[in-house]
Amino acid sequence: MKFDTKVKTIIGWLLAVVILAFLVRMFYVNRAELAQWQWDIDWLKAAASAILLFMAYLTAAIAWKTIIYGFGHKIGLSDSFRIVYLANLGRYIPGKIWQVFGMVALAKEVGIPARISLASFALAQAYSLPAAFVLIPIFLGNIDSIHQLAVYKNLFYLVFAISFIAFMILFFKPGGLSGALNWVLKLLKREPVEYNPKMKNRIAIFNWYLITWILFGFAFHFFLEALLADSPLPANYAVGTYIAAYILGYISFFSPGGLGFREGVMTALLTPFLGVGVAVSISLIHRVWITCAEAIISLFALWTYKFSTKKSVEREEPEEPE
Repeated sequence: MKFDTKVKTIIGWLLAVVILAFLVRMFYVNRAELAQWQWDIDWLKAAASAILLFMAYLTAAIAWKTIIYGFGHKIGLSDSFRIVYLANLGRYIPGKIWQVFGMVALAKEVGIPARISLASFALAQAYSLPAAFVLIPIFLGNIDSIHQLAVYKNLFYLVFAISFIAFMILFFKPGGLSGALNWVLKLLKREPVEYNPKMKNRIAIFNWYLITWILFGFAFHFFLEALLADSPLPANYAVGTYIAAYILGYISFFSPGGLGFREGVMTALLTPFLGVGVAVSISLIHRVWITCAEAIISLFALWTYKFSTKKSVEREEPEEPE
């Protein structure tokens, strides 16, 4: 590990610790408010949240599988699931690059060249970020809600603008993105890729990411319903809160797995409805819930080696899947 990588790792963990320490302090200061809140776990709704989480993980794997199809390779869903979620563990190392390295190594196991898996990672961000930014104002219901994010709102608008422009170029002129991808691959000393998918493929990718975000959001809604006997949050606001918190946590480059940043955004958006004490508690409990879910999903991903096809099937003609 190079020196600058070590520095980024240390900075990332320090930032996460500082933010979490601040949230824990808020938890302590508002402990009296928490003691008066009616906490009552509804296990049926908790199960619904878990089921929706699994469905979201599954549709995200389908989305990446569809991206790979656009490059002329056909892989099984079990292989896509394993590659996406074992590589996903790299998010917990600051810098995000480890997730990319993991995807490249795992994709090689099923015969996908490194240049294609690298390009597919970039495409996944190019599709998933705009899908999330489209849904956030729709589900929050009022764009003024974004101003609850304080310092985060400027980052929100900046990333929204960049991702939207990039997506428009990608969606209507995929050849332009192909040139950009090949420029990056050239810097990495990789062979160029051909990426000219049909409109049907592009629409399918975007739709799968829309479905994925909505499922994650409703999983959070049922998580709240499971913890709070009479949750004052409308379902649509809960969905928008989760998507906004996840995205802003994800794009915080130094933070491992969005640790701290996601909880900060979630607290800011939940506070008007729940009060700061309960909002902080929900964000911290949810982090534990999601971490446990990702651990289980990673174990499930390892289990899918049993169904591995070992090699992707390269299509001669880039037709669309049924």
